[in-house]
Amino acid sequence: MEGPTLNLRRIPDKLNGAKPMEHFVKRETPPPKFSESSNLEFALLASEKLPNYGSLDLFHRAVYPFMFLAECFAIMPLTGLRESNPRHVRFSYKSLPMVVTVLFMIATSIMFLGMLKHLLTIGISAKNFVGLVFFGCVLTAYVIFIRLAKRWPQLIRLWTKTELVFTKAPYEIPKRNLSRRVLLAGLAIIGLSLGEHALYQVSAILSYKRRIHLCRNITEEASFDNYIQKNYDYVFQLLPYSPLIAVLVILVNGALTFVWNYMDLFIMMISKGLSYRFEQITVRINKLEHQEVSESVFIQIREHYVKMCELLEFVDSAMSSLILLSCVNNLYFVCYQLLNVFNKLRWPINYIYFWYSLLYLIGRTAFVFLTAADINEESKRGLGVLRRVSSRSWCVEVERLIFQMTTQTVALSGKKFYFLTRRLLFGMAGTIVTYELVLLQFDEANRRRGLAPLCA
Repeated sequence: MEGPTLNLRRIPDKLNGAKPMEHFVKRETPPPKFSESSNLEFALLASEKLPNYGSLDLFHRAVYPFMFLAECFAIMPLTGLRESNPRHVRFSYKSLPMVVTVLFMIATSIMFLGMLKHLLTIGISAKNFVGLVFFGCVLTAYVIFIRLAKRWPQLIRLWTKTELVFTKAPYEIPKRNLSRRVLLAGLAIIGLSLGEHALYQVSAILSYKRRIHLCRNITEEASFDNYIQKNYDYVFQLLPYSPLIAVLVILVNGALTFVWNYMDLFIMMISKGLSYRFEQITVRINKLEHQEVSESVFIQIREHYVKMCELLEFVDSAMSSLILLSCVNNLYFVCYQLLNVFNKLRWPINYIYFWYSLLYLIGRTAFVFLTAADINEESKRGLGVLRRVSSRSWCVEVERLIFQMTTQTVALSGKKFYFLTRRLLFGMAGTIVTYELVLLQFDEANRRRGLAPLCA
C-alpha cells in the first residue's frame, strides 16, 4: 500500500529561534553498502552491531510462545521460533514439524470422511451437518497455515525491520507493552476454549452414563470402550476399533478443537501487533500539540506511517484467506448455536454446556472483530491533532498525512471482499439476526417434536 512520494528536501527553519520539540532529521547522504542484499532482510551496515532482539519489544518475541504451542498441535510448521533473532526462522517440507502436520491432516481427513459416510447413511439435515463443517474448516485451516508458514520467514523479517524504529526514542513504550497484551489475549482464549471443551466432554459422558442407568432395555455396562464407540461411531465406520485408536481419536479431537480456536487467536495476535505500532505513532503525534514543529519531523512521522501501511498490506496478502475462513466459520457456528436456543435439553449439564458454548462463541467472534478493528481506529486517532496544527508549523507534509489518514482504508481484509472494521461488526450482527429469524421459522416443526425418547 503506497502513499504519495515523500518529499525529503530540506527547507530553512521558520521557527524564528523557537526550540523544536524533536531533533531534525539529518541531511541525506549517499546510501552505504549493506551486508545483505535482499529487500526483506535487515538493512544493517557491515560495521553495525546486531541489536539484542531478546531485550526489545518486538512482535516476534511477543508471539513466539503461542506459535511454539501451536507447533505442538501441528500448526505453522516452522523451525527456529524460539530464537530471539527472527532470521533463524525457517520453513522446510523436510522437517519434523511438517511431518507432524501431515499426520494430523491425515487424521482429520479420516474423521471428515467418516462423518461424511455416516451422514450419507442416516441422511443430512441442518443440525447434523455441523460436524462435517467443523472437520472441513479445520482441514482447510491446516492447508492455509502451511501456505502462511511458507511466507512467514519473509514476513517476520520485514515486520521486525519495520518495527525496530519504534523501539527507541522519540517513540515510547506504553505501560502495557506488546508482549503483555498478546499474553493476556492468548491466555484468555486458551483458557476459555479449554473450559468449553471440558464442558463438552463432561456433558457427553454424564449423558451417556445416565442413559445406561435409567434405561432397563440397555443391558450393556458403562465403559470407556463403549462410550467411544457410541460417541465417535462415525470414525469406526472406516477404522477397526481398538483401545489405541480410541485414545488417538480423543487426542486428535482435542487438537482439532485447539486449531478451531487458534484461527481466531492468531488473527487477534496479528491485529494487536499492528495496532500497537499505530498507537505509538498516534502518541507521538499527540505530543506535538501546541508545539512549533519543523517539517522534517512530519516527514519522519509520515515515512513511518507509510512503512506501517506497507507492512499491513504485506501481512494482509499473506493471511487474508485465514481471515475469510475464520469469519465464515464464526458466522456459521453462531447461527447454528442460536438456532438451538429454544430447543429442550434433557439434563442440566447439557444446558450449562450449551449456554457457555454459545456465549463463548459470540464473545470470541466479537473480540476478534474489535481487536482487528483497532488497527483502523488507531491509524486515524492522530487526525484531530494534525488538523489543529498551527499556521507556523503547517506544511505540505501535514496535509499529505491528513489526506492519507482520511482516504486510505488501513485494515485487515478477507480477500479484499470486506475490511475488518467496527462498522462490519454491526453489519454482521444485523445479518445474523435477519437469517436467524428465517431459520427459526423453518425449524419450528422440529422444535415442536420435543426430545427423542431416551431409551429408543
